[in-house]
Amino acid sequence: MSERPSFQESIKKPGLFTITYELVPGRSTRLREFRKIIRFVEEASRDNLLHGVSITENAGGHPALSPEVLGREIKAAGLDPILHFSCKDKNRNQIESTLFARDREGLHNLLIITGDYPRYGFMGKAKPVFDLDAVHLLSLITAMEKGFALPEEAPGGGVKLPPMPFFKGCVVSPFKRYEAELLPQYYKLHRKIAAGAHFVITQVGFDARKFHELLLYMKQEGLKVPLLGSVLVMDRRLARVIYRGAVPGVRISRRFLARVEEEEEKLGPRAAFIRAAKLIAILRGMGYKGVHLCGAKPVYRDIVSILELAEELFPRWQELIPEFLDSPEDTFYLFRKDPETGLNLEERNERANASRAPFSFLVNAFVHELFFEPGKYLYPYAFRLARRIAGSRFEKFFTRLEYLLKEFLFDCQRCGDCTLGEMAFLCPQSQCAKGLLNGPCGGSQDGYCEVYPEKRCLYVRVYERLKAVGREKDLQKGFLPPRDWNLTGTSSWLNFYLGRDHHRHFSPK
Repeated sequence: MSERPSFQESIKKPGLFTITYELVPGRSTRLREFRKIIRFVEEASRDNLLHGVSITENAGGHPALSPEVLGREIKAAGLDPILHFSCKDKNRNQIESTLFARDREGLHNLLIITGDYPRYGFMGKAKPVFDLDAVHLLSLITAMEKGFALPEEAPGGGVKLPPMPFFKGCVVSPFKRYEAELLPQYYKLHRKIAAGAHFVITQVGFDARKFHELLLYMKQEGLKVPLLGSVLVMDRRLARVIYRGAVPGVRISRRFLARVEEEEEKLGPRAAFIRAAKLIAILRGMGYKGVHLCGAKPVYRDIVSILELAEELFPRWQELIPEFLDSPEDTFYLFRKDPETGLNLEERNERANASRAPFSFLVNAFVHELFFEPGKYLYPYAFRLARRIAGSRFEKFFTRLEYLLKEFLFDCQRCGDCTLGEMAFLCPQSQCAKGLLNGPCGGSQDGYCEVYPEKRCLYVRVYERLKAVGREKDLQKGFLPPRDWNLTGTSSWLNFYLGRDHHRHFSPK
């Protein structure tokens, strides 16, 4: 038997179709389910089918066994672990500390995710953290890969740490229904890759045309990183859970659910294997670098069965496409449909005309340009005034006046580091449940928030406002640094003029 290539080797090697499998640990190592996982790992280590085994981190917002525990056992068995690493439960200090530990243990393969909003915990719902978003975290790890420089002001600072060989990926969802929900996903992907993502894995979906759309988009935009498609092994029970909307960012139609139930009635559990094998064949035929298998029970012979069937079906993958076109009729597609294949042509669809920008947005944009654009209009006068107020007995009164106005207009949370100018005058601290600064999470459904389903996603609204003035691609460019908690409660206006807010990271030295 030939030697199994590592996950990194497989994903970099041309012509090799990478297969990864996702394990979902429970809350205890003392249950029978954990013993099944260990048995799965032992069996998988005896052949070369899997190039990596990923381990989720508190999936669904519920507490579970930390992924590094399984990661150590998987590595010891001779398989390559890929640890999910989310932003929802740890602040930036704990994140950095955890990354040092991962490096020490040689657990370098990471899948960077925003993370599901925390749900049930000990004696009630857990507090969400989201101190960093996925783009921030990718940037931090990239800095560690190059050799992390400790700030001069930090204890023991002024030194550069040795490089750490992390290999990190990110996630994107092409399975969004509306233009204003989809394109911010793609624009955030630009930011993730610019921040150092080495590979990309899709969200779960059952629309072959959407899978193909992402491939075409990355090709046209020059996003040259390997792409793996998620393949969910979905039985009737799981399909019903997804149909009810219980899995953030994943959907199926009533028609698709009916088909799943009908197939399982006829074929039993094997129906889910056949469906997964068909989708694997399609993704391989399209040109995906590999697949990420999830949802399957940790029974290794089942995975072998799925992969063997996918190999048999591969020569006729195009015939299977009509079975995987599950999206609502009004779904926005970035590319025109290919009538011959059922997939996409490389010609982009015309997008709907932008709606008119809200009057409040236009007024805020005018005022912002008047006072906050360096070198323009009233900026020099405001700058001089800010220098006089800062540190004077009027600073406290000025700060109260600022926040009185901004709380009324924007539901301001007094962060002291205002990003309204970059976010179409919508506050991410008060209007995004996760406080995300560099694009949406993947949990929205039909343009509405994962956490508060009655509220439209902040980034859908930001996109619509920016599109109205021809600036929607602002969401693709640049980078907003994480919130500086040292500024909380101070005047964001004074911090801006005196170079203390996030703009200081972009000022010439």
